[in-house]
Amino acid sequence: MGFSTGKSVPQIKEDVKRDFLPAFILEGGIWPVVQVANFRYVPVRYQLLYVNFFCLLDSCFLSWVEQQQDAPWKEWVKSFLPLK
Repeated sequence: MGFSTGKSVPQIKEDVKRDFLPAFILEGGIWPVVQVANFRYVPVRYQLLYVNFFCLLDSCFLSWVEQQQDAPWKEWVKSFLPLK
């Protein structure tokens, strides 16, 4: 998306560090738990509804993350990563 909006390579790298990595880390911890609960406790007939509900929440979360820019919590999450 960065290239299509006219951003340079350094800007895209900064956006990835600022937005993608914190979201990826947080989602990597949440989705496995959601799926375990889905397959363990939700009846088959409601599993699609359950997953779609969490997909909607996930889309809202990703939009919120993108709008946060340089929020302090993003810096805290990035402090766990060995980035240069």
